[in-house]
Amino acid sequence: MQRLFAFIEYNFHIILFVILQIICGFLIFSLNPYQQATFSKSALNATSSINNWSSSIYNYWDLKNQNTWLQDQISKQFRESYPQSLSYMNDTFNVKDTSKHSLFDAIPAQVVFNTSYKTNNRFIINKGRNHGIKKNMGVISSQGIAGIILSSNENFSVAMSLLNTKMKIIPYINGQEYYTEIEWDNTKLNSLTINGINKLEKINVGDVVSTGNSSLLFPKGIPIGSVSKISNTSKSQYFKLEVETATNFRDLEYVFVVINREYSSLNHLLSND
Repeated sequence: MQRLFAFIEYNFHIILFVILQIICGFLIFSLNPYQQATFSKSALNATSSINNWSSSIYNYWDLKNQNTWLQDQISKQFRESYPQSLSYMNDTFNVKDTSKHSLFDAIPAQVVFNTSYKTNNRFIINKGRNHGIKKNMGVISSQGIAGIILSSNENFSVAMSLLNTKMKIIPYINGQEYYTEIEWDNTKLNSLTINGINKLEKINVGDVVSTGNSSLLFPKGIPIGSVSKISNTSKSQYFKLEVETATNFRDLEYVFVVINREYSSLNHLLSND
């Protein structure tokens, strides 16, 4: 108690000054409407700024949480949408195991590097061997095919983009698989071409182009794009189709790596054919 009194006595003038300032401030803002309004406005602005700042931080973390949740939901939906079992593949690969399980799975990843303006475009994702990813795995976006894994290290993987002249996929249109290839000719962003489809085939602008049964990397029915233009020249018996990609490669940010659980065994069977 003596120390408290000694402190007050030693700092009496400072304490008195602070008390008088508080009293003066109270009287000014209580009796002067203009000062009261000015103070209230300043306090409101300061409070709003703090609230906006804290709200921005909350929204940032909430957005990340929502994105993680959304990726998990899409992965779950992917597994439920393509529950092909080994018995479903028996006719093609002579697999006798009748156990039922999902043939395909999907791992969410984020694109950390991407090109869309080169002849042979590639992108890098933030998942690698530590996450179960390796060469020759398909990559899809939430809209459709994005590419194929070329190589991986522990934590990152490089993928060949669909916008790559070396990327070849057999198209499936209107319930029929055409044994030609859909490819990128390096002329338009998000635009592919298909040559070699006979003019007798019924193809229309707007028809969806997707994957068929000819690939072990993608399940059947994954969108590649839609027919945007049909070139019909009298000198050829074949159509030239332009296909707008389902995936927007300019804004490619989140993808899913497709895992075929039986890729090695099925590929081995095919290689022995």
